[in-house]
Amino acid sequence: MDAAPDAVADPGPGPAPPDLAAGPDALPPTALGRASVALAAVALVCFLAALVLATLPVRTPGVQDCGAPAAYLAAGRLDVIPDAQDRILGPDGEPLTLDAETAQAARDQPCRERVAVRAVPAGGLVVVGTLLGLAAFAVEVLVVRPRRRRAWRAAVLASPGPDALAAPPTAPTTSPWPEGGTEADR
Repeated sequence: MDAAPDAVADPGPGPAPPDLAAGPDALPPTALGRASVALAAVALVCFLAALVLATLPVRTPGVQDCGAPAAYLAAGRLDVIPDAQDRILGPDGEPLTLDAETAQAARDQPCRERVAVRAVPAGGLVVVGTLLGLAAFAVEVLVVRPRRRRAWRAAVLASPGPDALAAPPTAPTTSPWPEGGTEADR
């Protein structure tokens, strides 16, 4: 004999609801998401390389300690260049005579040129790092995050919600008796 008429068929476990507790960041990254992370990492490397180039000290041997290129440029220091008799002013204000090789090396490459060798690439790296960082930020904000939010919203809307999970099962909408019949017609 068939099951009792007031018995309700068990619909089964059905699909598992999405894990909404994980939030919108639970989705696997896309190619653009990975690209934005890679751009940000390259931008960080550019900034670190620029920092190293801008802070390593430079000196003109025997004449002047130029210091870090960033400090040299920020302070507006002047070059110490030997005169025609290979003399410079010492720290105490007295003239010092340099040997011919040191004086010529100081004339050929004064501090400003030695600093420029490091400061120009450092400035270029800062510009490149800034552009890469802005590109990574734009990709993340305009493409990656909206995609994750849309997917999370879709998962929220597709989930049955707490009220549906707690509700008792409903009776089937079809009658177990033939159309128009009653229990006596069985």
